[in-house]
Amino acid sequence: MIGPVSSSLDPRLAALAPAKAQSDSAPVSFEKMLLASIEETSQLSQTAERNIESRLLGENITSAEVYTSLKKAEMALNMMIQVRNKLFTAYQEIQQMRM
Repeated sequence: MIGPVSSSLDPRLAALAPAKAQSDSAPVSFEKMLLASIEETSQLSQTAERNIESRLLGENITSAEVYTSLKKAEMALNMMIQVRNKLFTAYQEIQQMRM
């Protein structure tokens, strides 16, 4: 049996792991995880917009920082679109089941 991927291999993998609940015995609900992901996506988008405005106003932010924040927001949005697509596909499959 293959075990879970250890986040000690790459620190960036820790961000992909589901968030843990307050206590180890209580699982995180799918709804809370989904809402947290949507909120994080929104925050990344807002940060990217603020960075663009700051750069255009001549504030102390580099083009690389603006590009990085834009790419983070784009990747988060693409991930949420894929989650939506998977949810929609699963919903359609459930609808087609015979009772």
